[in-house]
Amino acid sequence: MTREEHDSTAKYQHSNKRISLTLVALSFFSIESLHITIGRSVMSRTLSNLFRINLGEYFLLDDYGAYKRITPRPRILFDNDAIVIVSKLDQKVYDFTGINASEKKQTASVKLAKNLGIKHGFSVERIIYPSESISPEHLQFIEYFIVEHYFAKMAIDMSEYYRCYFCEELLGDSGKFCASCGKEIIECFVCNSPILYGDLVGKCSLCGAAAHLVHFYEWLKALGMCAKCNEKLHPEGIIPIIEDNKETFFEELNPE
Repeated sequence: MTREEHDSTAKYQHSNKRISLTLVALSFFSIESLHITIGRSVMSRTLSNLFRINLGEYFLLDDYGAYKRITPRPRILFDNDAIVIVSKLDQKVYDFTGINASEKKQTASVKLAKNLGIKHGFSVERIIYPSESISPEHLQFIEYFIVEHYFAKMAIDMSEYYRCYFCEELLGDSGKFCASCGKEIIECFVCNSPILYGDLVGKCSLCGAAAHLVHFYEWLKALGMCAKCNEKLHPEGIIPIIEDNKETFFEELNPE
């Protein structure tokens, strides 16, 4: 083989190698882009399930009335425990106190909840568990934190809290539609609880997904994108609903 033929062959092999590397790189980035797209979708759905739990501060009381800040984890509360929760999503302080908690725990939890409410400018709610009546906004915390043994003993009646967003009638066990007015019961995509009478609601200006207004704002502050369409969204992109337009508002969410 002559020197010219050798150089020509070497250039050809080098060129093929560069082309191969380029194709591999393009394939890699295409796959990575696909993974990122799928990952964002899965992430938003996963975060939606525990977003309300994660976006909070938790203070567990001990037998001496002292408290320590803890990381949330499921099934840690018995009926003799007390925990104070600062819910940034709900903008409230919850004082969850077990029915058999000591007097020191109860007194300390009331004081701590009051001080945290003043510090953050949030209202304070006290919840005794187990209980026969639990509101929807408390139920998610109860289900997550309380030991199954005690949760199973709770004969929970939530009917008084579940009123149709449109007609204010009790929903009962009417399934996905109100038995009185026939309208669909819409769930907030952030807390996964139904949107009920008197709730402040907003929708995504890009896809029309609905959520409790405060929950939607907090979601965007944390993640910056809609949980349904996974598109970037600024708080200004939330369309608030008012009493006068809620009929057409939900018709637009479910066009025929």
